[in-house]
Amino acid sequence: MNTRHARMILAIVREGSFTAAAKALCITQPTLSQTVRQIETQLGEPIFVRGKTPAVLTPAGALYVEAARRIVQTETQLSEAISLLRGHAVGTLRVGLMRHRSEELLPQVLGDFLSSYPDVRLEVREDDVAQLEQMLLRGELDMALLTCDKPHPRLEYRQIASEEVVLIAGKQTALARRISSGATIGLREAAQERFILPTGDHTHRRAIDDLLARCAVHPPVCMCCDNVGTAMRACAAANLVMLCPFISLLCDSGMMQKLSHYHLGTDAVLPPFYIAYAKDQPLAPYAESLYTMLSNRFRAMTAYRI
Repeated sequence: MNTRHARMILAIVREGSFTAAAKALCITQPTLSQTVRQIETQLGEPIFVRGKTPAVLTPAGALYVEAARRIVQTETQLSEAISLLRGHAVGTLRVGLMRHRSEELLPQVLGDFLSSYPDVRLEVREDDVAQLEQMLLRGELDMALLTCDKPHPRLEYRQIASEEVVLIAGKQTALARRISSGATIGLREAAQERFILPTGDHTHRRAIDDLLARCAVHPPVCMCCDNVGTAMRACAAANLVMLCPFISLLCDSGMMQKLSHYHLGTDAVLPPFYIAYAKDQPLAPYAESLYTMLSNRFRAMTAYRI
């Protein structure tokens, strides 16, 4: 197996078909198909089940793909190590983000990171936590930023910070007219307000349901939404309230002007926010730097109280 062949097979698996993989590799589909036949002849077994779309691996193909990922990772790590010996970091850092977090932390540190590592290219993927963890295990990502309460045994998790949950409210809600923004309150102060909650499959839904239950608050729910930004705008426009990570509000200065926010005490926290990566694939030095930048920025922002 050589890395060129390995990358071709991995492209088919990633893209889901020979046609899409050929386009991604900038080659013709007949060329790709012919190369795959050559690889299968050398292997002595078929790699893909014929006639299946999306592409389906045979048992031998699954073994080939596992080995191909290790070979590509080894080549990449060697190239990065050589560039560091020369004092010039060159490479690609593949970062996974939960969908509702992609607008928040990474843009806060991107300028500093690119200034420090101008020849390191970032590839950012958005998905839910389970898919991000699987991409880490398959070697498709180098690191992921995620909230997790059930760690996978083959992944390493390094906490960035615990996240405070705040209550935010439209300026014309009874709560906002009664209590000044920035105060610490009991959640029961908002029990009669109309709430927006995350959808049932949202990463934060269980933690928010637990918080409401602990405070014996069963509010009227007028909307469920899986996008924090959309929910915040709905709160401002329709004078509703919601529970959300404090960092989400801090990252949107426009919404901070349009909403009142309230701290709920030390028990109002979400599961910790982590950087995760495969245990058998340690982070490159520039990935370590990105982790440090993110961690420092997160703590600096959430330490701010207004």
